[in-house]
Amino acid sequence: MSELIQELQREYGYSDYDIAKVKYVLASLFSEFSKLLLFGTLFGVLGYFYPFLFSIILLLFLRINIGGLHCKHYMSCLLLTFFILYMSIMFFPNLFSLSTTHIMFFSIICMIINFYIGPVASPFRPAPDSVLIKSCRNIGFFIIFSFILCVSIFQNISFLAPYIQVGFWTIVLHTIQLIVAKILRTGGIY
Repeated sequence: MSELIQELQREYGYSDYDIAKVKYVLASLFSEFSKLLLFGTLFGVLGYFYPFLFSIILLLFLRINIGGLHCKHYMSCLLLTFFILYMSIMFFPNLFSLSTTHIMFFSIICMIINFYIGPVASPFRPAPDSVLIKSCRNIGFFIIFSFILCVSIFQNISFLAPYIQVGFWTIVLHTIQLIVAKILRTGGIY
């Protein structure tokens, strides 16, 4: 690794700051990829690979645009992500089977909450400007609105019912952690 760093500095004139950014990106990519691999394997073994895939894609788009809680350490991030995935894929859908009307109603509430209190960016990143905030809010709104639209169109297709439940609980849990992040940020704790 040190040879690669020396090569980047010698050949391309990377500063120590540039090298630190490259290291951060590589560490982040490894961290996220390892979590995806671990969770994909776990939920695949448990027979929930496709619901996992649906949940993680939805969660990924929401988190990128709306933000939420961000952990300082790999293990705490791993545990928080596992909690959200487990609850949205296996626990809540098996405990509560909500009607389409309830799903759409509560999804609209989540969409409004996400729009008004998001985005909550990581405290380790620069604060977003007003243009980025507006863009992120609009994209988050569109993501949840698209989910609601798909629920209304595909509600009677029985093999999609588990995915509708998983998507709904993913949105709800994302919204809850967003609210917690906003409260902590407002209180100066986060």
